[in-house]
Amino acid sequence: MIPIEQLALIVDQHLGLITCNDDLQHKTKWKIFESPVGGRGLVATEDIKTGEVLFVDHPIIYGPRSGTNIQRGCTVCKKIDSNTFHKCSKCALLLCSEQCQNSGVHLSDCSVISCWSNKVPIEDVDDTLLSRALTSIRALLLDEDQKNLLTSLQAHFHPQHGSEIRNLKDYFDILPQEEEFLFLVTCILDANAFQMATPYGQKEMNLRGLYPVSSLMNHNCVSNTSYTFNADSQMTVKAVKPIRAGTEIFTCYSGMLWGTPARRLHLYKTKHFFCNCERCADPTERGTLLAALKCFSTECSGSLLPIEPLKFNTAWRCLDCGLRVPHGNITTIQGALGSLMGSLDFENIYELEKFFLNRITRYIPKSNQIVVDLQCRLIWEYGEIEGLRWDELSESRLELKESLCRGTLRTVAALGAGDAHLRGLLLYHLHAALAERARRSPDQYEELKSEIEITIEQAYNILQGDISAPPDLELRRRYLGPGCDKPQEERFFILDSPDKVTNTL
Repeated sequence: MIPIEQLALIVDQHLGLITCNDDLQHKTKWKIFESPVGGRGLVATEDIKTGEVLFVDHPIIYGPRSGTNIQRGCTVCKKIDSNTFHKCSKCALLLCSEQCQNSGVHLSDCSVISCWSNKVPIEDVDDTLLSRALTSIRALLLDEDQKNLLTSLQAHFHPQHGSEIRNLKDYFDILPQEEEFLFLVTCILDANAFQMATPYGQKEMNLRGLYPVSSLMNHNCVSNTSYTFNADSQMTVKAVKPIRAGTEIFTCYSGMLWGTPARRLHLYKTKHFFCNCERCADPTERGTLLAALKCFSTECSGSLLPIEPLKFNTAWRCLDCGLRVPHGNITTIQGALGSLMGSLDFENIYELEKFFLNRITRYIPKSNQIVVDLQCRLIWEYGEIEGLRWDELSESRLELKESLCRGTLRTVAALGAGDAHLRGLLLYHLHAALAERARRSPDQYEELKSEIEITIEQAYNILQGDISAPPDLELRRRYLGPGCDKPQEERFFILDSPDKVTNTL
């Protein structure tokens, strides 16, 4: 592992903080240090305010994710719904059009893969496996400085990592030194890569990117930063709450709204550590009860929570009656819940709605992460999909959406997540529900006006510049945010017709 001073210089060069002419370094409010949490991390050298940009990172390499359940898609434009997919006759990468085949991206990828001798006919090469390995393959095109930065990062060498490279050898003869490098890159990616955002409402292949500065941030289940991606794949890292000088700068490697057992198991399986942060040590998770199960006693309506959540095999106890339940019984219930959720068709919003309203709370408390996940799925879909557009929503669904937004925002606030990306999205959807209510009942506008304006302004401040932000975010802020001097009827014209919104944009 290279010394911190050398790594800091490489990082500064990567971020463009050192000019080519005079080696003057631009000022930052953080530095790399030996973290007590684990390995190296970032620590604030000055007080940082909420919303301040800490740095703007860019990926050394990026490409399709490596999971075994990834969707097949074009390795250039990321389309997953094309009827014209075909394999390149030279490298077997999946493409959707002649334009993508002739693109610079594909020609670079193809130049590497087509140099390897085939062990099987090119048409028999597993294009899904090749896609999984593509991000690592692209590292072969990096220059020496980029490779030095990449190899300075932590790698996971556990047996489950690097399988795509081992399996790729069934199809190609790869030089030993290239194979060794590809394996190392894969292990580095598995330890450090971030899933990249997709444009709001669009379905395309999920990408991962190796953002070297961002990867230096250690994990905390209540992060003090958030990150967004722009159209150029740049990653902007901001403070979501005040960060005092001397405080470590954290990101979150797991789902914010997952309960402690789910988060800790995910971190152990993917990052090979058990988190011991303040949230994980609190059985109630700041009062959110995201992991809670219903008490096994039929005479009690209380909730079961882990007694010692930092112990993997801890017993659970009811908050109300004190009933103690062995860990094995809890595992059985959690497994049954997983099977139940696995039986759902998540593409069928009507089925999810029925399950949410009529069934799920028979088995678990409404605070449980499964219920919260279903809440969010309904929030994201109401008003956005065919058959449930804003003007098609029943009054009961509109009321439900508003209620779900408020409830989930309370959970996010209780967790101390600050101005996290999730909070921005929830505020946007709450604003949209309130605006639709005011559009339908103009006499309610004055009563709702203040909250309509505040929610869209706060959502805009969190989501602006993010590729995954709703496309009408700025337009809503302009017409329905604070400071708009247009008459009431003109403010709401953007909600009347999608065509008007498109033309205004």
